[in-house]
Amino acid sequence: MSLADEMKDRVAKYADRREDWTVFGFETQLDEKYGRSQRRYIGASGSVDHEETNAVKPAAFTMSVQTMPPGNRIPVHCHETEETFFILDGECIVNVFRDDETVTLKLGRWDLVSVPPHVYHDIHNEGAVDCAVQTLLSKPKPDRPNYQDQRLLDLQAETHTD
Repeated sequence: MSLADEMKDRVAKYADRREDWTVFGFETQLDEKYGRSQRRYIGASGSVDHEETNAVKPAAFTMSVQTMPPGNRIPVHCHETEETFFILDGECIVNVFRDDETVTLKLGRWDLVSVPPHVYHDIHNEGAVDCAVQTLLSKPKPDRPNYQDQRLLDLQAETHTD
């Protein structure tokens, strides 16, 4: 296979990304403030089944962009792998929880936080504009999130696809 042919499957253009507001639908069943979109670039992250056909096939990690409206948030969860958030636009509050300790970080455009595996965290958009967050999971096919809220775990189990 030529390099040109190989590279055809390794490019994900913004114009071809679908802004998916349904991927976190089971979360918004519980609380509409969990509403956000996701554009998948590499793999499907831990949010949906791993047969995403409109993204670059993952080899080492996944990468997507989530857009969170003002006042919305990502619920408390953790992953079995490192999760990195890079703020592309807007600002947010990231809370990181371990044992009895909480670290609160205010992040803005071009700021980054890398959350270690199995460490619970959430993200809040307390700003006046959408917050665009590039999200990377350091595994090509990560497990679905482990939510702290049992109701979200139950809803996720009902929608789980392999």
